[in-house]
Amino acid sequence: MGEYVWSPSRELAEHSNVAAFCRAHRIDGYRELHGRSVADPEWYWSNAARDIGIVWHEPPLRTCDDSGGIAATRWFPGGRTNLVDSCLERHVREGRGDAVALRWEREDGSGGRLGYGEVAQLSARVATGLRGLGVGVGDRVAAFLPPGPEAFVLLFACARIGAVLVPMFSGFGSEALAVRLADAEAPVLVTAAATTRRGTRHDMEAVARTAAEKVPAVRHLVVVDEESAVESAVESAVESADEPTEDTPSPRPAATSWDRLVAAEPAATLSLPGSAPFLLMHTSGTTGRPKGAVHTHGGFPLQVGSEVRYNLDVRPDDVAFWVTDPGWIMFPLVAVGCTLAGAGVLAYEGAIDHPDPARLWRLLDDHRVTVFGSSPSLSRTMMTRDPAAAAPLAPSRLRILGSTGEPWTEDAWHWYFAEFGGRRCPVINISGGTEVGGSLLGSSPTVPQSPCSFAGPCLGIDAAVVDPDGTEVAAGELGELVVRRSWPGMTRGLWRAPERFAHTYFSRRPGRWSHGDLASRVGDEWFLHGRLDDVIKVAGKRLGPTEVEEAVLGDPAVAEAAAVGVPHRIKGEVLWCFVVPSRGPLAAADADRIRERVAEALGHAFRPGRVIALPELPRTRTGKVMRRLIRDCVTGDPPGDLSTLVNPRSLEALRTVVPDAPDH
Repeated sequence: MGEYVWSPSRELAEHSNVAAFCRAHRIDGYRELHGRSVADPEWYWSNAARDIGIVWHEPPLRTCDDSGGIAATRWFPGGRTNLVDSCLERHVREGRGDAVALRWEREDGSGGRLGYGEVAQLSARVATGLRGLGVGVGDRVAAFLPPGPEAFVLLFACARIGAVLVPMFSGFGSEALAVRLADAEAPVLVTAAATTRRGTRHDMEAVARTAAEKVPAVRHLVVVDEESAVESAVESAVESADEPTEDTPSPRPAATSWDRLVAAEPAATLSLPGSAPFLLMHTSGTTGRPKGAVHTHGGFPLQVGSEVRYNLDVRPDDVAFWVTDPGWIMFPLVAVGCTLAGAGVLAYEGAIDHPDPARLWRLLDDHRVTVFGSSPSLSRTMMTRDPAAAAPLAPSRLRILGSTGEPWTEDAWHWYFAEFGGRRCPVINISGGTEVGGSLLGSSPTVPQSPCSFAGPCLGIDAAVVDPDGTEVAAGELGELVVRRSWPGMTRGLWRAPERFAHTYFSRRPGRWSHGDLASRVGDEWFLHGRLDDVIKVAGKRLGPTEVEEAVLGDPAVAEAAAVGVPHRIKGEVLWCFVVPSRGPLAAADADRIRERVAEALGHAFRPGRVIALPELPRTRTGKVMRRLIRDCVTGDPPGDLSTLVNPRSLEALRTVVPDAPDH
């Protein structure tokens, strides 16, 4: 455990959501609450559901039935609900229809806002429009949209009528889009005509049409016009609602405007079983096709509601902004979790540092953001900017900093906490994934923090760190993060792949969810060190890549770093470090100095065999460094799924320099 650098203020200790929950149940703080939530999960989740505001049309017979084991746990058997009632209609009934649910801004400065009542009305109209395209309960509706009002409204429109939303990353190419459309067999694809990033227009409709024409299941392509604005969509669409529909055959798929969907009469909210699916989100596999995680009307809102309420401490007067894309799990997590809390959400379409690095600070100030979240990679990007152009501290109204996506390095964490947040705000670190439907580990606003740490497993999560034999490791040792009991947000399986579900998560340790994250515990705090398949094993010794990267990033010649283990005929593996130089070419003397830094920090056995300079590291759009791809390029193994790679040219550079890099 490192030295605590932040402790909760009196306001958070006494008035945070989790403090109020503890007082109501006579529990002495977050750690005691976590113990109670794991010892008696039915007690925790039933009480949390009431506190969060989950609306049941018919109450469940019990909270969960785990008699069939972790993989087959049934949550809320007999219960009926619809997340639209919990997230939107409840607030309208309580007189908060005018409260702002969504703010948005585009790169060109245009934007707007929608109240809870407006989102409820628009989503009800779009729901009827979808029905007019033949969408019924259980049918999939794919969304290929940038962050903004249409993505937000469509989520609730699908949920309202029992359709299953299939979000796609707005930066996908047609092939990646087609693979997911075919897997989901989605009859409707909703896209934008275009989006703008760094001042460049990207034709999303062309990509969507190319993908849809490869998938026979897609019958309708719904397009959001570039000139359309949600505020005026109802009026403009109503004027043309009575125009006759052409009966003549049209090229597949048939095109429909978003405005026509919005013109329909509002649909009623269907009452659905708590186990009814509402979200099908694909996550990349190392090989083969992407995995489709399934989330439900009962489990997903309760899981993300718990995290947003008790970990991120979101309250009705907050505005939350997470730098994400509608195709990543954080977008529905924030949309559902924050509306459950009655708070406002900010969506931004464009590059966060365009036209200058201060764009982020202006967004926070202009929209009065109080809860901000991003990946550690954003901090690493911002902290390497020219100090002379540095922006001021985040606005004083900001009170919570969130993070997810990958492990922190200590220097990036300190920059986020101190240089950006002014040492005022807790860094609420959360980590889970698409299949988790939220997070397994989280920080708490009522628990002191040391850099890069988690307070431990999230409430209701029974997790452990184990060795390859399944035995819990000692304090400070590395092991795999596993979970011993189901949780509400856990995917109900993989879409049309039950055998793959069982093999991926339960084959190595029957009865335990094997998450694949490399973790450790020190005192009461938990830490992540990368993925299990990123573990480096040199001469029988194991370490995580982040430990190496921490040492490398301390060198002034290095802006970014990735450490991988590659096969070695004597040592089993040897450590290679790939770096993005901070200034000019990397000289031989720089590489020698970096090797010595690592040896001094971690031991001479871990002196890197090679230090290789690259113009950029392969990353996903969420900022994760794809170490697997680096290793595959070195070994010549097939790279597997590349669809989430945001910079494919990085692999070309990697393949070019690896053969010529000197060995040491």
